[in-house]
Amino acid sequence: MKRILSGINPSSTKGLHLGNYFGMIKPAIDFQNEGECFYFIANVHSLNLVFDPNDVKNNTMNIFTEFLAFGIDPQKTVYYVESDIPSITYLQTILNNTVTVAELSRMHGFKDKLTKDADIQSINAGLFSYPVLMAADILAFDADVIPVGEDQSQHVEICREMARTFNNRYGDVLKIPELFIKKQVARVKGIDGERKMSKSLGNDIPIFAEENVIKKQIMSIKTDPARIHPTDPGDPNKNVTFDYLELLEYDKEKLIEMKERYKKGTIGDVEIKQILYEVFLEYFKDMRSKKDELSKNQDYILELRRKGAKRANDVAEKTLQKVKLAVGLS
Repeated sequence: MKRILSGINPSSTKGLHLGNYFGMIKPAIDFQNEGECFYFIANVHSLNLVFDPNDVKNNTMNIFTEFLAFGIDPQKTVYYVESDIPSITYLQTILNNTVTVAELSRMHGFKDKLTKDADIQSINAGLFSYPVLMAADILAFDADVIPVGEDQSQHVEICREMARTFNNRYGDVLKIPELFIKKQVARVKGIDGERKMSKSLGNDIPIFAEENVIKKQIMSIKTDPARIHPTDPGDPNKNVTFDYLELLEYDKEKLIEMKERYKKGTIGDVEIKQILYEVFLEYFKDMRSKKDELSKNQDYILELRRKGAKRANDVAEKTLQKVKLAVGLS
């Protein structure tokens, strides 16, 4: 049985959004029936963006709870929080010696930050070494398959290279994982219709927010700019609302009919967005209720976290001992 590993960075107080769900969470839930899954909240990663300790703590527990509401099953899956596994950061320190500054400088996260700030001196080392920590997250658990969005594929590739470099030096110690990208949902567009959905860009639709917040975001979706009036013909390919309806499994025949009406100018953008709003709330209704229920039982959530940490530590510590023996630190 293959071991599948995936994690998410709790970098926002807004919680998880539509892009998170279809890009990472839904595939992760489906994988629970296909292999041995290790899923985690990557809260150590969040430290290069989130500097308020209360936000770090609250974001971690919020996302941990939301994953459970979506259907992560702690009985099937090793479900844990990154900071509860000290072997990961120890392994990161060792892996720092398997990658060059030049290689890390080519990583898109660093390059994007450099482009925005235009000052290398202002970029923190945590962001620069993000791929090394991610490699440690993966290699500590002998993962076989890493399902990620296209934006993270580069980091998995450098993880594979680090593992090869380590094994070339010290023998066959680390398992080299395979990359898995589910193309059709790897990059969910934001409500601007252009960039990937992101909390930091404000172009997201949060799943567990108040209904008025969700409606505001949906009504803010950018549509065909050439369509000035509801009676003007429009291009469905320039209205991401239709993409969301398809993701949310809206009736196919009705969707085809709606697109034809859009082309003819017999249905307005507001009406389409209202349909999306109703479909969205219905699709996530049970998950939203489940989160409300879970949030009322923090003792249960903390017990699940403790159990997950125990199971994850048992695996990661064995890997770390093999690595320490290989490099001469044992």
